[in-house]
Amino acid sequence: MKGYNLEMVTKLTIKYMIEHQSYQGSPATTLVCQNIDDSDVLRSVFLHSARYTFKEVHIEYSTLQYLPYDMFKQMPVKSLHLKNSTLVQLFNKPPEFLEALDTLHIENSKLLRGVVWKILEPLTHLRILNIYFNKVKTLGDDFKTYTTKELQQITFYGTETTSIKPGTFVEFTRLSKIAMDNCKLTELTRDIFPVPFNVQVLHFNQNKLTAIPDDLFSNIPNLQTVGLKCNQISVIPDTSFEGSLSKLQFLLLEGNPMICDCRLAWLIKNKPEAISGKCHFPSKLKGKDIKDVESDYFNC
Repeated sequence: MKGYNLEMVTKLTIKYMIEHQSYQGSPATTLVCQNIDDSDVLRSVFLHSARYTFKEVHIEYSTLQYLPYDMFKQMPVKSLHLKNSTLVQLFNKPPEFLEALDTLHIENSKLLRGVVWKILEPLTHLRILNIYFNKVKTLGDDFKTYTTKELQQITFYGTETTSIKPGTFVEFTRLSKIAMDNCKLTELTRDIFPVPFNVQVLHFNQNKLTAIPDDLFSNIPNLQTVGLKCNQISVIPDTSFEGSLSKLQFLLLEGNPMICDCRLAWLIKNKPEAISGKCHFPSKLKGKDIKDVESDYFNC
């Protein structure tokens, strides 16, 4: 790997690094731009670097009005990472030159106008969407309408999301992973997903969930991992995984006040390969790992 700094002929000094790497047998580059406070300067950086083929672009520790949509015209990228930055809005116009973008990662970056899903409509080949520590209060119609149905992985972390509206993910049939951790979700319903659903990983850790609907994880035949850590869930209904147990390997329940009585007997009989969590009730089982509970503990 080779790295070096370039200084553009501007009134500002830009920390600017290009790294040459191997990508699928051909040269690829990663561009890291830091401490930029002028969108036109960022546009100039891209203009003067058009001879490179970029795999990834990282924009970090910067304060900008927006990312100029046209700076990608001569420089299509596969992966765009925005970290520790503040912008009024993500792009000044829909980024039509980012049609080939595969990954969008927004981490600890403040978008003063919020995440506007409509402006992402041109990202028709986006597969991976990661949003960390940026407010997305609700997922619903705008997300469903303007976000490409080619998405395969969605990760939200610390987004203060309180609700997911019915039908939000119904058209996203290619999803293999949904992770919404450390948000503020209080409720999940089966109608946010398609039926059947081919997703493999569902994480809703560190939320405010108190109950699991009877059918929440039903008809998800390829489901392998479910994360429900650090909620306030005490009961997992016996119908909640109907038609979804054949491939389930990991069920993460630690940090929940689980009641280990006859309502849990079905799970004890169908333990996945790895199950975490402890019994909170009854008192005779308090503190016992669920994985160590046997069906003969119950007189049902």
